[in-house]
Amino acid sequence: MNNFRENCVRDLKRLFHLLYTLTYFVSLVPLKIYDILHGTEFSGIDNSEDKEGRYTYYPSPVFSFPRLRRYIRRNMQNGRGSSVLDIGCGKGFVLLFFSGLSFDKVAGIEYDEKLCRIAKRNLRKTSGKVKVYRADAADFPLYDNFDTFYLYNPFDEKILEKCIDQILASLRKCPRKLTVFYCNPVYGDVLMNKGFKEEAHFYYKTTIYTLRGEE
Repeated sequence: MNNFRENCVRDLKRLFHLLYTLTYFVSLVPLKIYDILHGTEFSGIDNSEDKEGRYTYYPSPVFSFPRLRRYIRRNMQNGRGSSVLDIGCGKGFVLLFFSGLSFDKVAGIEYDEKLCRIAKRNLRKTSGKVKVYRADAADFPLYDNFDTFYLYNPFDEKILEKCIDQILASLRKCPRKLTVFYCNPVYGDVLMNKGFKEEAHFYYKTTIYTLRGEE
């Protein structure tokens, strides 16, 4: 009986993973259409090898954006009074999404020089208010300028821990409420162990974490 249950659980996990993979690639179709219509290069997977714990770039699944937008509108005044940083912004499509809301500041950091150039070129064509930094998330010096962060599992646990430590150091210098949108939160335990609270979770493996610093 136990073996039957274990096999069922394993098969369900495989089925869920397959469905997620299929729907993920379906979600890239609107992105490709956007590129064709606007002459941008947001879509497409970067085939370069992982770089010292930094993973191959995949665009964020656009099917998660409606839920993100709803959360930001209902809980963050559509972004008014907040500044958002996409950590590992790749080609910049999530930055385009955030620029359509009411955030005071929208920016991204990207370690890969080629992806950084593509993101800047894309955003020059679509949104003038977005800043893209060529930087390492493990020692980025401007975290205190932001209170909202987005990640699509861009790197391994070791780099994520350094990144979160830098953000927490900025919190001590500049107390504020922090919000982290973590898509495909493989290392979500890192945030929980650092004191973040899991605020919400929804389809496409997106989890929202929050932490309020003492003011």
